[in-house]
Parts: sequence; structure tokens; C-alpha cells
Amino acid sequence: MKSLKRIIALLIAIVIAASACLPAAASSVDIQTSRPQYSSLSEYKSKLWEEGYPVFTTAQFLKICSVVSNAIRLITGQGTAPRQYFNVEVDEIVTESCNYIYENCGLDIVALMTHLPETKQVAELTVAVFDIDTAEFREQMYNKRDEYHNEGNDFLSKICFFLGAYLSIMDKCEIYAEPTDEPNVYEVRLRVTFRDGGTELMRPHILINTETGWCGYKDGEGLVGLGFDFSLPEMMVYATINAWMRDYGFCLMYDVAAGIMPMWNYITRRFKFDYADREWMIQIWKGNYLITNGGEVGVYNRDKGSFGSYYNCAGDEDLMEMSLEIWRGDKLLVYQEPQMHWWINGFNMSDKMYIPQSLTMKFSIVMMDEEMLNAFCKAIDNHYRKDVTYTVDGLKISVVW
Repeated sequence: MKSLKRIIALLIAIVIAASACLPAAASSVDIQTSRPQYSSLSEYKSKLWEEGYPVFTTAQFLKICSVVSNAIRLITGQGTAPRQYFNVEVDEIVTESCNYIYENCGLDIVALMTHLPETKQVAELTVAVFDIDTAEFREQMYNKRDEYHNEGNDFLSKICFFLGAYLSIMDKCEIYAEPTDEPNVYEVRLRVTFRDGGTELMRPHILINTETGWCGYKDGEGLVGLGFDFSLPEMMVYATINAWMRDYGFCLMYDVAAGIMPMWNYITRRFKFDYADREWMIQIWKGNYLITNGGEVGVYNRDKGSFGSYYNCAGDEDLMEMSLEIWRGDKLLVYQEPQMHWWINGFNMSDKMYIPQSLTMKFSIVMMDEEMLNAFCKAIDNHYRKDVTYTVDGLKISVVW
């Protein structure tokens, strides 16, 4: 099991690194013809420090999608056909929530859903070449989906579902919010119409509370099963306590992979110490994550004498009361109140990205006992960077970075 987790951890790192080409493609399709002039490099750096820089925009992303779509159309021999978009309709409740996000950070989710280039050309070609009866094929794939799901193999279950739906050629998708038994809480649903006349009702695992602005899903699964909830009023993304990443621990390759991505720009510190016959690591991060500014505090441990950089995420028996704040000058970007956690974090969506070093992180942890507290304090004192300070109140340590 440990070997499997480490293999999956490596695969996660590879996937993170592979997406590094995305921002490079964005810059190539959105070249600025006029740029502000600066008298020196120090003036330019000072400007970035004070004002930040614009986020990766919806328009840039759609241009990348357009480039990919054109390539697919040329490969499938449909390069001379009129460009098409997915036929998507979005209801008022979903649109209202998406518009709030657009007004506060510029991310236009409705535009993304309604202006994504059509990608069914490959499905049409495959169906024509192999003379597939899409209705029969879809039924077979869905039966396989259910079999794999009952066996606990969710990965193959999702693959079968995707193949069945994609090769059925989707002609229309309606996105709407359906009331639940809980007041003010709606579940987002997708009604897909296929070319053969069949329909499919899909549940992407998204709940919206129109009163509180919370967006997430049941049992801490997170939006679309990704392990993250979202707060509209705070414009903040944050991980649930049982996010799927908890099963795959942490290794150095995660940071190495993210470090080569222009859209992941953070700095980090690792504090390692021994406690209760185990090796512990409390790692902190702050900076830019895709189109957000934020930070993280993670608690990890492993058996003594373990080799390499892989650590397990803290189990339920090792949860500690933690809080988190991320500041930009006198502006509070992220606030997470004290709560039992192992990986407390928050990522604020904005129309500006800020230099990681210009952010200030403040967090607190209530340690299990005085021995653990002293071990953590010693790890901070011995860290070669010497840029983290702390105060102690009982078993609670408050850290500023």
C-alpha cells in the first residue's frame, strides 16, 4: 500500500508538471502590442510588489481552447466547416452565482460553459468509421460503469461513463439548479441530449446555498469531487478535511513539479522534528495558485527511519486546532477560523496576483503536549532561513511569516 501511494504521488507530480505548457500557450496567443515603460528593473519590481499583476484571463483560456479546437478540426478533416460551440443553456440561479464571481475576480464561468469550442468531431469520426450504434454502445458502457462502481473501482467506472457519453455525441446540455430538502440549498444538475435522441441526467456533485454563499458537496467531497469547497462572500477556495489528496500524503516532487509552472508561484518552509517515536513535518506555503492568492499549513508524519521525502498526512488521531490568515499589507485575503484540521488552507480569487514575498501568513496550532510544542519551536529556531517568528501561549503557538 505504501508503494502504491508513492507511485500515485509521483503520477500527481507528473500531471502538475505537464500542465506547465498552458500559461505558455496563453501568452503566445495574447501578445500585448503596447507595454508600460520603466526606467529600471528595480522600478518594475517595485511596481509588481505594490500593485501585483493581472490574472490569467477567461479570454486567454478560450483562445487556447480555440487553437486546440482548430487543430482537431484539421486532423478530422473538418477544417473548412463553420466553427461550433457546445450548445449549453444555464439557468438563472447558476448564472447569478457565476456572475458574482465574474464581478469580483473577472473569471467568467458562464462564458467558459457557453463558449467552449465543440469537440465532438472525433466522436463523429469514430462512430462513422466503426458504424457504432450509439444507443446500444452507451447502454453497454453504462452497465460496465455500474459493475466497476459496485466493485469499488471508481476510476474504470468513470472511464466507461465518459466513453459511453462522449461517443453518443452530445448535442445539448442544460445546466440548472434543483431545490433540495434543505432550505436555500440547490443541487446543480446537467441534462444532456444525445444525437440519437437519448437523454442523460448527470449530477456533477455541486451544491449551492443561496443564503450563505457556500458551494461544495456532501460529506466533504468538495465541488465536483475535487476536495475543495468555495465561499462566495469571501471569494475563497479551501480544502475539506477529507479531501482526496489526504490519501496520497506529501512528497518533495509535488513542490518540484509545481515550481516549474508559471501559474503556480509560491514559497515554502519545512519544519521537521521527532515526536512520539515518529518523524513529523509541518510545512507552510504562501503565494499564487492558478488564479488565486493564498497559503497552506500542512501536518505530516511517518515512521522513524523512513527513506526519501514521502510523508503521510496526519490521521484523525493527530488532528490539531489550527487557524490561518493571509494578509496583503493591511488587507485580509484569507481567514480560516480555529478548527480541527491537518491541512488548513485558503485561496482568494482576485483579478490581481501578488508577489509571494509580499504576502504575510499568520497561523496558529494548538500542540498535543509540551514535548511536541518544544520540538516544533526548536525546528523553527533551527531553520536556516530565519524568517519565521512565533509566540507561545500555553500549548498554542502563533506563527508569523
